[in-house]
Amino acid sequence: MNLSLQNTNGSTNGEMLSKLLKDIESPLTSIIEEFKKSETEGVQQMTKNELIFTHSLEIKRIVDEVVKKANGTTFEDLVFFKVYRSNERVQSMCKEEVNTRKFSKQDISWLQKMEQEIHKNIKHKDLNLYDLSFKLSVSERQLHRKIKNLVKLTPNKYIRILKLQKAKDLIDSYLYDTVSQISYAVGYYDTHYFSKLFNQQYGVYPKELLKSREL
Repeated sequence: MNLSLQNTNGSTNGEMLSKLLKDIESPLTSIIEEFKKSETEGVQQMTKNELIFTHSLEIKRIVDEVVKKANGTTFEDLVFFKVYRSNERVQSMCKEEVNTRKFSKQDISWLQKMEQEIHKNIKHKDLNLYDLSFKLSVSERQLHRKIKNLVKLTPNKYIRILKLQKAKDLIDSYLYDTVSQISYAVGYYDTHYFSKLFNQQYGVYPKELLKSREL
C-alpha cells in the first residue's frame, strides 16, 4: 500500500487520502467479520477477541469520519437514509416520499449534526427536544418543521427510527446477549415495548435475531 499523499497522478490530496483510508478499512472489516463467526468464551470478562473487535469498530468509525471529511458528506452517509432506502416499513412511516434531490448541503450538514446529537444521548429514556433544538440552534417549533419538511416525520418518530437502527447494529455486533441489555443501551427500559417497536420497524423481534446468531 502506497502511503504517499503527494499529488503525482493528477488526483487531489483529498482523493488520495480517501483511497488510503479505504485500503485501511478493508482489513478492519475482515477482523470484524471473523470475530462474528467465532464463538465467544466467557460472558463476564471481555476476551481478547472482543477487545480487538471493539477497537476495530472504533478505528473503522474514525476512518469513515475522515473519508466523509475528505469527500464531503452526502445524504447517503446519513444513518436515516441507509435505513430508509432498505426498509419499506420505514418508508411507509413517512407522510410522503423523501426527495433527497431537493436537499442542500446545509440540510445534509444539519441532519448529520442531528444524528450525532441523538447518538450522543441515545441511552437517555426521553431525549429532550428542547435541549436538542438548542444544540442545533433552532427553536422546538423550527425543529419540528425542519424534520417534517426534510424526512416527512415528527422528531420523535425520527429519533425512534435511529434508536432502533442502533439496536439492530448492537445485535449484529455480537457484544450483547439479551434483549434487555440492548433495549437499555438505546434508552428503552420497557423491553416489551421496545420489542414491539423493533418488530414494527423490522418485521422481526429482537429475541428472534439474537437466537438466529446461534444457528
